[in-house]
Amino acid sequence: MNTKNRILNTLLIKQEASVNDLAEELGVNGISIRHHLKNFEKDGWVVSRESRKGQVGRPKFIYSLSSLGMEQFPSSYVEFSSILVDELKNRLDDEQLNALFKEVGLQFAERNRLERRHRNSPKRLSYVVENLNEQGYIIEKKEIDGEIVFTNYHCPYRYVASATTNLCCLDKTMLEELCESEVEITQTIAKGDPHCTFIIKNK
Repeated sequence: MNTKNRILNTLLIKQEASVNDLAEELGVNGISIRHHLKNFEKDGWVVSRESRKGQVGRPKFIYSLSSLGMEQFPSSYVEFSSILVDELKNRLDDEQLNALFKEVGLQFAERNRLERRHRNSPKRLSYVVENLNEQGYIIEKKEIDGEIVFTNYHCPYRYVASATTNLCCLDKTMLEELCESEVEITQTIAKGDPHCTFIIKNK
């Protein structure tokens, strides 16, 4: 295992550590440890806090994994989500599935609701796109033949959506709530299209 992964593993196990702690634990010089930690901070994988406890002079920094850093470790989210959706498909018909995912879409919209100062802004839709892109979407907003079109190049749950297109109800409902407009889906990654296309009506 390389030094980078050993540092991450140690922070995961110990929860937090200083440069000296890591150097002693891993048998690696402090310069190398600092180099990796600097890169981790730049990438948002670790956070640091200053500690002067029992120390005179230069402050000591304590490092710990951020939520993004935790995501660098292998997980079974995709497999778990696929099994969960398969079980839902076995228990619910299409109408019930759509109703369920619409409800989830409403909850997604509530969590991503724009700040009040942005809701009546002429740039409202741009703020919606910016907000969703921070959640893992890759959306471009364009005006085509007088219509506003959102093109999404990355579905955050594409591997699950490929097993059931009912999940598309989630995005449709969420966008209708956030944009306060009717939304028409013309292309979806779930059906094998290269991207998802949403036409925002009445804007």
